[in-house]
Amino acid sequence: MNYLLAIISGAIASTSFAPFSFWPAAFIALALWYYLLLKSKIISRLLISYLFGLGLLLPTQQWTGIYVGNAPWLALCFMQAIFFIVPAFFVGKGRRFNQFTFATSYVLVELLLRTLPFTGFGWSRLGFTQIDSPLSPLYPSGGVVLLTFFIACLSSARSLKSLAALITIGFVFTLLPGTNITNEKIKVALVQGGVDKLGLDFNSKPQEVFLRHLKQSGDSIKADQVDLIIWPENAVDVDVNSVSTVREGIIAQSKALKTPILIGGVTKSTKGPQNQSILFNPDIKQVYTKRYLTPFGEYLPMRSVASRFSQYANQVDDFVGGESDTVFKIGKVTFQSLICYEILDDALRDMIKSDFLVVQTNNATFGDTAQLDQELNIARVRAAESGRYIPYVSTTGVTTLIDNRGNIIKDLPKFESATLFGEIEKVNGSTFTQVFGKYLEAIAIIWLLVILALRRRGSR
Repeated sequence: MNYLLAIISGAIASTSFAPFSFWPAAFIALALWYYLLLKSKIISRLLISYLFGLGLLLPTQQWTGIYVGNAPWLALCFMQAIFFIVPAFFVGKGRRFNQFTFATSYVLVELLLRTLPFTGFGWSRLGFTQIDSPLSPLYPSGGVVLLTFFIACLSSARSLKSLAALITIGFVFTLLPGTNITNEKIKVALVQGGVDKLGLDFNSKPQEVFLRHLKQSGDSIKADQVDLIIWPENAVDVDVNSVSTVREGIIAQSKALKTPILIGGVTKSTKGPQNQSILFNPDIKQVYTKRYLTPFGEYLPMRSVASRFSQYANQVDDFVGGESDTVFKIGKVTFQSLICYEILDDALRDMIKSDFLVVQTNNATFGDTAQLDQELNIARVRAAESGRYIPYVSTTGVTTLIDNRGNIIKDLPKFESATLFGEIEKVNGSTFTQVFGKYLEAIAIIWLLVILALRRRGSR
């Protein structure tokens, strides 16, 4: 019965993610898991924790197997579920500081999720689920790690005194200094051009996606109407460096609209394809190459295995990562770009020092799945953590303008060709998360070791 409850509790946790986005489910699930750990012996705790991990991961990451087959999806989930056994070693009946070892060890679980295997895949971190909860003001003060810690602490609290202490600490964290809004605004146009067909063959017709975005921009935007036009990842489905007609088409539109255009496109290098953000003003001025490559999204691990189970496996190209950041400049305005799954990388979040952040993504690859809204919620969290506005632009949706607290200002319907117009307020400074957030996982591990040492001393 306990094992069934374990996988059910994991499944409950999965409903805190889109499409359900029921944020209280994270607390309900962890409370049940914690209860099961307290009443079980070590072997049972290990299995209970593993089953909890499977119950959480399998539903939330199911979209990863849509086009490359179920084998990679199952392999990833069964492998990552191993990380969830960590709390089983530290939480048990009659042990001192169970609440805090549970919380700190779960921070360690999510650290492992975002770093292992391969380059890590921290998609299913519970810290991403609280953007619409009362805990959301904590994002600028400690980010995803702090939210994860509070979720686990609150879920495992067994007294009103403990709850009151946590609420007080949480309130103090919200008082930490953050970014400053300058009251300077820039106008942007986010172009959602759409694709001919969802799936891996979205760009099977050369220049199809490019022509859609070119037309949508020309039909909907007037000259001098905005300060910046933003196209999504893969909006230009041919190499602008080798296909002169496409490059000249973008230059011509930038001149006609008297506006810089930030495109997303794939170019070829000597080492392989590169996923890039390219600023035309009106010619190519600056380029950013995607640095963080995520399994199944940007490259396919275990390709030989995956190809046996899916005809689409060999259609997934392995990209070459960039080596440095780019701060784009338009007059006195600066911004940085993160491409698609780069929003999963906490380190890249901490490098955002410009006026605002652009997120370009191509969700057409995964069709009409929960992936679209799950990624959007992660972007909302990154906006709150960095205290910056984020124009979030996708080929198929959900194209959205996000404010510096993670709130959605405007958005476009999915799977329609449309343009979103909006204003972005310039922001300067850094949040506490960006400055000190990178140390919180290390602090949690040290705290865990201290508690273990106190336990050993107390047992003598």
